[in-house]
Amino acid sequence: MKLSQQVTYAIDDASVGKLDAALLHACITIDNTSKRCFPTEAKVGRRFVNCIRKYYWIIEPMLGGGVNLVDCRFANIKLNKISAPDLAEFVYEVFRCSHAHGDEVPSVYSILPTAGSQLSNWSFGHGELHMPDRIVWALLAVAVFAKVNAHEKSEGDYYLSLGNDRFPLCDWWGCETDFRPFAERYNQTRVTFQGLDRLEKSGGDPNKDQTEIVMIVQPYWPGSPT
Repeated sequence: MKLSQQVTYAIDDASVGKLDAALLHACITIDNTSKRCFPTEAKVGRRFVNCIRKYYWIIEPMLGGGVNLVDCRFANIKLNKISAPDLAEFVYEVFRCSHAHGDEVPSVYSILPTAGSQLSNWSFGHGELHMPDRIVWALLAVAVFAKVNAHEKSEGDYYLSLGNDRFPLCDWWGCETDFRPFAERYNQTRVTFQGLDRLEKSGGDPNKDQTEIVMIVQPYWPGSPT
């Protein structure tokens, strides 16, 4: 299946609330994009992670704006082989590998539905991480704007949006240079999450099931209506 088809399938699924299917398609687009970005890298996981890191500047504003993913480590969770993973490692191991292998994503990890066009919620707890469902659109944006995909073609009126700006897929394949000014304008605030390693079970009792959850609501983007 063509990469461009994976993108449009993801958009179709996300538009009707099929977020797991949309996320699977989005992860596959990163798989394909990473092969083109790092053609000599044989390890799938390494090139997938490096591709996401290469395009944090796209993912940050598309995810909601305000989070410095370059320096952020999720010190409240531990994956199979990684303590305090960054976003790229988390997406690969939790979302990409689980969906690709037909496994269920553990309930302590999920994507949260967003309301409106501006705000995104993050939820953290001891051993828990829940991020905005905009991660689907952020991954798709990497696939669409990456230079290595400039040869892709698509039809119809599919588009990605950022704030008040729309980017029709048929016009924006591979246009990362043209997209960068938009990304910078919508990503002027960059905050690094701190203290996630200090999140504890409720009451500090490791035997209790309830987990302390911290909700973070992202600010409005510059120039957006209030």
